[in-house]
Amino acid sequence: MRLHHLEIQAFGPFAERQSVDFDALSAQGLFLLNGPTGAGKSSVLDAVCFALYGSVPGARQAAKRLRSDHAAESLAPEVALEFSIADRRFRVVRSPAWDRPSRRGSGTTTEQARTLLSEHIGSDWVQKSARNDEAGHELQSLLGMDKEQFTKVVMLPQGEFAAFLRADAKPRRELLQRLFSTTRFEDLERLFAEESQRVGRDLAEQESRQRHLLLRAIDEAERHDLGGTGTAPESGSDWSVTMQGMVAALSARREAASLDSLELAEQSALADGALAEVRRRRERFAALEQLRAQRADHDGRTEEIERLAGVLRRHEQAQGLAVLLGLDDDGAAAVELARSRHREAVDRVRTDTTATEYLDPDLLADEIPRAALADGCEASSSALGVLRAALPDEQRLLEIRSGLQTETAAVESLDRRIEETAEEATRLERARTADTESLVPLRLAADGLTHLRADLAAAAAAEDVVRQYRAAAERSTAADAAHAAASALFLQLKAEWLDKLQLRLEQSAEELAERLRDGQPCPVCGSSEHPAPVTSPGGTRITLEEEQAARRLQAEAESALDDAREVRDRLRLEVADLAARGGAAAPEDAAASTRAARLRVDAAAAAAAECSAVEERVRISIEEAQRVGRLRDALREERSAAESRRSSLLDQQSVLDRRLAGLQGAASSLAERIGAVQRAHDRLEAVLDTLDDVVRAAARHLDDRKRLEEALLATPFPSPQEARAALLPDDHHARVAQDVRDHEVRGHRLDAAWDGSGIRESLREERDGIMPPSGDDEQRAGAAAEDLRARAHRAGILAEVLGQSVAQVETYLRQLEELERDVAPLRERAHLVAAVADTARGGGENLYKMSLATYVLASRLEQVAAAATERLLQMSDGRYQLVHSDATAGNKRSGLGLNVIDGWTGNRRDTATLSGGESFMASLALALGLADVVQQEAGGLDIETLFVDEGFGSLDDQALEQVMDALEGLRSGGRVVGLVSHVPELKQRVGAQLQVVKGRQGSILRLVEQPASV
Repeated sequence: MRLHHLEIQAFGPFAERQSVDFDALSAQGLFLLNGPTGAGKSSVLDAVCFALYGSVPGARQAAKRLRSDHAAESLAPEVALEFSIADRRFRVVRSPAWDRPSRRGSGTTTEQARTLLSEHIGSDWVQKSARNDEAGHELQSLLGMDKEQFTKVVMLPQGEFAAFLRADAKPRRELLQRLFSTTRFEDLERLFAEESQRVGRDLAEQESRQRHLLLRAIDEAERHDLGGTGTAPESGSDWSVTMQGMVAALSARREAASLDSLELAEQSALADGALAEVRRRRERFAALEQLRAQRADHDGRTEEIERLAGVLRRHEQAQGLAVLLGLDDDGAAAVELARSRHREAVDRVRTDTTATEYLDPDLLADEIPRAALADGCEASSSALGVLRAALPDEQRLLEIRSGLQTETAAVESLDRRIEETAEEATRLERARTADTESLVPLRLAADGLTHLRADLAAAAAAEDVVRQYRAAAERSTAADAAHAAASALFLQLKAEWLDKLQLRLEQSAEELAERLRDGQPCPVCGSSEHPAPVTSPGGTRITLEEEQAARRLQAEAESALDDAREVRDRLRLEVADLAARGGAAAPEDAAASTRAARLRVDAAAAAAAECSAVEERVRISIEEAQRVGRLRDALREERSAAESRRSSLLDQQSVLDRRLAGLQGAASSLAERIGAVQRAHDRLEAVLDTLDDVVRAAARHLDDRKRLEEALLATPFPSPQEARAALLPDDHHARVAQDVRDHEVRGHRLDAAWDGSGIRESLREERDGIMPPSGDDEQRAGAAAEDLRARAHRAGILAEVLGQSVAQVETYLRQLEELERDVAPLRERAHLVAAVADTARGGGENLYKMSLATYVLASRLEQVAAAATERLLQMSDGRYQLVHSDATAGNKRSGLGLNVIDGWTGNRRDTATLSGGESFMASLALALGLADVVQQEAGGLDIETLFVDEGFGSLDDQALEQVMDALEGLRSGGRVVGLVSHVPELKQRVGAQLQVVKGRQGSILRLVEQPASV
């Protein structure tokens, strides 16, 4: 990938549109991006990253503020980048989300982020995507790396790699995981662990089932008090043996219980036979006594049965008259019922005032003649015809009266509404006049609000600058003190290290002499004779470890001094910038100016808001007045129409009142009068009908009485009353007949029972003097039989239960053996999977305690160290090499260690012992090596443009020369390297420069080309 052209507008510190021609900068293969601290060097790299990925690196993305504060309010932030990959050229234009001024009124409107990706095909730019997500996926597919990899491969941030160089395993792992995805290996670790847990759960479940079977078998055996089964063995084979022993013990107990059950069953059968014989003899003697009592009772009822037989004969003689007697009784009841109904009908007529209108009052005291009743019915029927003919007129009259009420209420309501609309119109007119008069002072007070807001913004900005200035001045004072302390500490530690180094060099001959042995060659001259080795004059000996520790302390102090110097210089520039922007003013004056401006803006804004509200009220009052006028006219027209309808209804009511006069009588309505006349007519007809029913019922009863008297002549009964007395009710006749029959049947049965074999045998024993068995004899025989029966039953149940237990335990044994055939291979697999999972996560037999993902990262780190060593050897004049270390430290896991090999001493030491300049060279080499490895991981993508960010200030002249030689080597094959630094020496060495010039109105970019010094 190669960068060609970059344009930045309203982005970071750049207010106006700035252009960067990377093709012109790349002419020499090496260019310098320089400028003072805070000018915006890193913002140029941020713009490149934002164009490609839609976000900026590191913590600056979290601020979510990419738009320049120096740009005009309406100017949109935008970044445009042209770049090429292989032989394809692309252009991407991005704009972050920002708040622009609203086109209507005050306030702001959020503009959403947008992206436009185009490709140069032929002589035209062809749009490929205008969607943020789609363009992002397309760009990442083209580049072959994500933002994290891009910022480490194309933009080499030296501060991060210096920290990476000195860090322990955990920070290195986090960076390497971001650059080299080990997700699939972590997934494998997780899958191994999950598989181990799953197989372990399956094994535990199967073993739990086995144990459950064993415990159930033990419970089954303990029901029969078998000893030695209370504790479950540990292994499956022992479980099987234990259960086999249970089966054998239970089987023996079952056989013994079966023999006991057979013997007790035989004894119980003999006892049951003896008990049955005793019971039979007692039953025979009891039956004899019962039969004697039944014969005595039967003989005592003979006289009563003969009397009942005579009653049955008289009932049968009177049975032929039953029909005629029933007709006579029914006829008498019918006559009485007809007379009762007739009296009730007459009473209803006498109490009905309407019905009496159609009868002669003189006839109401006595029995009413039939002719008078017929005349009353005819008169009431005629009256009903007249009333029903007038019913529609009454209905119409009711409708007219209801309509009159409705129209009267409508007229009254309309009168009230007309009066209300007049009052509303008067009120609206007064309110409009008052609002119109109050508009003049409000408009004067609201004038100039825009200018007042601008003054307030300027005052607030000035007050903020004053606060920033005071805070920056305090931080600058503290930074000066910190720099002075760091400088003093550095000089002290450097002097101590140089003193120890000098002593160490002076004592080197003594150390060499101490290792000389007779007959062994000298490591310096090779002689095997040592006539005069140097002897120690005494005093304190400085060891290599002490000298190296002093050197590390000096290097750390030097790094701290550089950090303090950078903080001090940055704060001094910030204080000067804020002072130039008016920050040195008194805070009280700035706050007072802001308060005064805010009060003026608040007053003008309140007046403007009130003015708008009053104008809106005036407009609304005018519209309301017009609406009220239209409503009043409509109400007047509606009232006139309602008054006309009411007059018409009054005329119709008068006509109908005259027509219906006299028809209602005392009733409240014609319908009520019709109902009363209808009831009177119905009651008169009812009296006439009941009178006819009485005459017909009396005639029928007389005929039935004549037929009954003729039938009595052929019976022994002299009168109907005696015939009725001889008849029995059906239920009583049935009971009497049944008693007579039962007495006869019982006599026959008693005669048959007396001749039975059991009775004869009992009579014979009685004559022979044999006594019947007593209750005590039966009770003793029953108790003996019951005891034997219960014992035999318990023995049988025990044998059956033992048999069931044997079958159940045998079933458990078969299930246990079947489970063991499945569990054995599962147990072996569980051990194997657990061992693999432990090894993958760095446990078990993994001697290096290195997880699978860490092992992959360690191999990548080894590749990075090898690639970095190629450049570090060149930068350090062949002295230093970076090597990967997988050594363990105590119980900590290994795999991501880094060491440096010093070619001058041949010793391997920690990277933290490097000095500031050496650390820079090592971290630069590490960054370049990491870029090469990540580039290979990205599919061999050719990175033609690189940026190296800061760190050159820690190098001496020789080291700077060596680093520049290494960077010159990066230009091979057409690669372009951009150096981001403000080191003065680089300005002399690099001819092509992109300078960032900062100012109060924002930073600008300027391309400078000058001859480079050799």
